[in-house]
Parts: sequence; structure tokens; C-alpha cells
Amino acid sequence: MKRLIALLVLLPFPALAQAPGYGAALAERWCMACHIVEPAPRTASANGIPSFSAIAAKPTTNAEQLKAYLSTGHTRMPDFSLSNRERQALVDYILSLR
Repeated sequence: MKRLIALLVLLPFPALAQAPGYGAALAERWCMACHIVEPAPRTASANGIPSFSAIAAKPTTNAEQLKAYLSTGHTRMPDFSLSNRERQALVDYILSLR
């Protein structure tokens, strides 16, 4: 019984640890054509589009703001129709770059 309780207590932690990894994989698949998505200097890329590290470093960047931005259409960014899970994973990944 003690093992079961210990296992149940530890279950959420691997899921939390995987969120930035899943977000990184999504960023590489969908975002890296325009953004620098891996941890990098906090500067804009050559095309003037901010890196994910630069986005994370902005004082105004927070989870709610990122979710809202990823939930609406953008003139310069294609609409990928992200699921809530994908959107949250990208937000988690971007914020992990702070």
C-alpha cells in the first residue's frame, strides 16, 4: 500500500517535466521556420522575428498573455489551430527559457 501511495504522489512530476520537452518538439515542428526556438542569445533573428528566448525575457510575457496570443490569428504568423494541450506545452516551453 505504501508503494502505491508513493507512486501516486510521484506521478504528476514526470508529466510536469515532460511539458517543456513536448513544447520544444512542437516548437521545432511548427515554429522554427521563422523563430529561433532553442535556448539562444536573447536577440531577434536575422529576419526580425524574436527568438523564443527573447519572448520569454520580456517583462510583460506571462502564461496568460502567451495563451491569448497563440489562440488568435496573426498577420505574420500562420494559424496552426493548436489544441489546448499543445498551446499549454508551447507556453510552458517558452517560459522555461527564462
